Amino acid sequence: MTITLDDFATFFRAVNAGHDPFPWQTALLTGIAGSARWPSAITAPTGSGKSAVVEVHVFLNALYSAGSGPRVPRRLSTVVARRALVDSQADRAQRVADWLDEGDSPLAREMSALLQRLSAADDTPPLVIGHLRGGISLRSTWIDDPSACAVISATPDMWGSRLLLRGYGSSMAARPREGGLLGLDNAVVIDEAHLSRQLVGTARWVSQHNADVAERLGVPGLQVVESSATTRSASPDGIGIGPDDLADPTLRPRLTLPKPVTVVESAAWSGKKATDQYISTLVDQVQDMARTADDGTIGCIVNRVDTALRVAERLGDDCPCWVGPTRPLDLAQLKRSYPALLGLDTAPRQAMPRFLVATQTVEVGVDLDLSGLVTELAPADSLTQRFGRVNRRGLRDSGPLTVVAPPQDKLAEQLPYSLDDLADALQWLGGLPDTEGASPQAVADHPPKARTPERAIVKLPHVGDVMRWDATADLMWADEDLELWVRDSLEPDDAQVGIVVRQPLPDEDAEVIPLLAATPVDQAEVFPAGIAVARAVVDRILEGRGDHARAFLSRADEITPLGADDASAIRPGDVVIVDAGHALTRHGVVVSDANRAESLETRWGTPDVAVIQKDSADSQWLSALADLTAEDAQTEYSDLGGEGLLTLGPPNALGELPWIVVTSQKTAEEDEELRQEWSASDQPVLLTAHQSNVAGRARRLGERVALDPELTAALELAGAHHDDGKADPRFQHLRLSNYSSLVLAKSEHRSSQAVVRRQFAGGELPRGWRHELRSVAVSWAEVSLAPHGPLVARLIGTSHGRGRILPQPDAASLATPSDPAEVNERVAALFGSGEWPELMAATSTTYGVWGCAYLEALLRAADCQVSKEGS
Repeated sequence: MTITLDDFATFFRAVNAGHDPFPWQTALLTGIAGSARWPSAITAPTGSGKSAVVEVHVFLNALYSAGSGPRVPRRLSTVVARRALVDSQADRAQRVADWLDEGDSPLAREMSALLQRLSAADDTPPLVIGHLRGGISLRSTWIDDPSACAVISATPDMWGSRLLLRGYGSSMAARPREGGLLGLDNAVVIDEAHLSRQLVGTARWVSQHNADVAERLGVPGLQVVESSATTRSASPDGIGIGPDDLADPTLRPRLTLPKPVTVVESAAWSGKKATDQYISTLVDQVQDMARTADDGTIGCIVNRVDTALRVAERLGDDCPCWVGPTRPLDLAQLKRSYPALLGLDTAPRQAMPRFLVATQTVEVGVDLDLSGLVTELAPADSLTQRFGRVNRRGLRDSGPLTVVAPPQDKLAEQLPYSLDDLADALQWLGGLPDTEGASPQAVADHPPKARTPERAIVKLPHVGDVMRWDATADLMWADEDLELWVRDSLEPDDAQVGIVVRQPLPDEDAEVIPLLAATPVDQAEVFPAGIAVARAVVDRILEGRGDHARAFLSRADEITPLGADDASAIRPGDVVIVDAGHALTRHGVVVSDANRAESLETRWGTPDVAVIQKDSADSQWLSALADLTAEDAQTEYSDLGGEGLLTLGPPNALGELPWIVVTSQKTAEEDEELRQEWSASDQPVLLTAHQSNVAGRARRLGERVALDPELTAALELAGAHHDDGKADPRFQHLRLSNYSSLVLAKSEHRSSQAVVRRQFAGGELPRGWRHELRSVAVSWAEVSLAPHGPLVARLIGTSHGRGRILPQPDAASLATPSDPAEVNERVAALFGSGEWPELMAATSTTYGVWGCAYLEALLRAADCQVSKEGS
């Protein structure tokens, strides 16, 4: 079978528990299918399914693969300034990916095959998911195959910094790849765009800047979509709710059922920390609503974390708390415990808490379905979003809303909300109709006044900024502050520190430190905390008594114990690791006044890492491998049926192993640096074979994304020469331990410890020596005469993201006296006399900064895919 537009409804029902798409969602699909472009704006009230852009994107790419639709962007980025919504969008994409992977219907199998046909690598899944926000592990799988259909969920800072080739949390080598793949062949939907005016402006500028580049490359550019539930766009190609939607039997009740609003005045309301009297007012209102509402969940949304924690404690055990500093591990547990609350139709209805307390983190897009809501006064657009969490599916006759506010004469700012915005909100509430209240349709008919912009002027980039961002490998005194380009607010964020709990840690610090170094922290296990709170918590732990009165600092990949007076030395961005059993949290949030130890889930970094200790079920390995070298221990472990790569703890005075870390093989296969010298195969890889395979994969990638044929040929030629520099005897001897007559690209499979040890064992390769820069000089005679020769040379020299530099300070080391004279001359001219920066600037001008970065991403992906496959 093949698919057509008519199959969209069947697909949509399959991944949305049998629900049909709304008319506006179908219109969005057909509009893009007819124009090959996403609209510039989407306006749809809360509950009307804006998140379905994911399904539209996936179906359009399958349609293209079937030959029934246009070439549309391979990547969809959904961007919103709420971590909870970023997670929700990633969950939605994962649900679609699971349906494709399971293949339980002919349509699922057909769409899965069509989407995989787009990809250059055989092992790429039908749908690739990227998840970019603070507080989670930053996996780079979305850049591994630029030809794949992908959905990337991100916060504005994380997405915007990557678009500008300065990704927060990204390695220097990954930055150009990320920027190229977001600046081209990508559609970005920026939700609640009126709160991200600066990012919208920057993205639209990049889109326009890249328009000619995209046409030259033959791929779609960056298509920018503003999305909002409350602000109607003036864009002529915008799409939103129409008469057909209001007639839809499922959507109409969501939009029109009443949500009566009651404003409760509280003289105890304050712009500062909530008093006990005010907390009592909130709790009383929640409990009063619970006595009259049905058996669903009553929500309470407040403006500050401390208020949320105190209200949740007063409401008792049947009251989860969802706030911004909630650790990702705990949020995942909340979703598992109450799936029905979070919109999973298949979940039993009894899996609902009586209360839920939250902060602004649940305002946008989170698929909560509350039976009623008590909320603090907030700006009108925030209130509209909060109201949208009530009776979201339209299954109840009404959804009561209570807003707790001060008397008019006591109204004051409550940061981050201004006095003017709060006053406008009170006035807007008073003008809502008595019967309909704040139903989405009533809100559309009585739109709130726009919030006061945090910045009066949107700052657009210029060419000079782009030239600076293009130099991704130049060493700066400090990373550039990108807030000017990606954020509406220029107020500094509260300095943050991460707290991690691990158990069981060995009693001896000398055994703990290497164990923590061998099990790097995964952001999912990090509790975010303000620096003052973190210092107070650590001080209290260090002042305690007993074996666990200790803490360890993780900074710049170094683990050090903290002394009794060291808490004040904790800096923003640090991670502090402590033993379990301390009073750290209230409702899963790190606070300075916790009075009891809560039960906290712990792990050893990423989920695929396990630690064998003396009390472990498999502790026999500690003695079985105690007298062996790392490589012999790995061999013995594998031969006896063990799975994974081992890291052995340092033997104690008796020669006993205190611990063994077991990491999955997949983790090593995804480490790009290790793969440059190590193969998943048990046989060494010949250089000629590797380069031939990379060239072929580069050609396939170019063809799969419909790249201009001449540029595809240039990409293939770069792949054929990208590792020429590895033939240098110094690299063969010192990096690959190869003294045979064969010229290798990679050595055979070894233990992870052996690879790392070998990387630093030699001393003859000069510091900073890069084989890809030598590759440029060695291949210059051929590539310089080829079509697009300067571009080919650039792609070779930047094939690992590290050649984007000023003249090489130790350029002469790239060649030796035994090399041909022309190689020495090329090295001197390119990397000593300044030709390389000139070539970089010229190619950036000709093919565009983002165009070059995109092509670099294609070549790097070809190399990584081939290496991962063992060749």
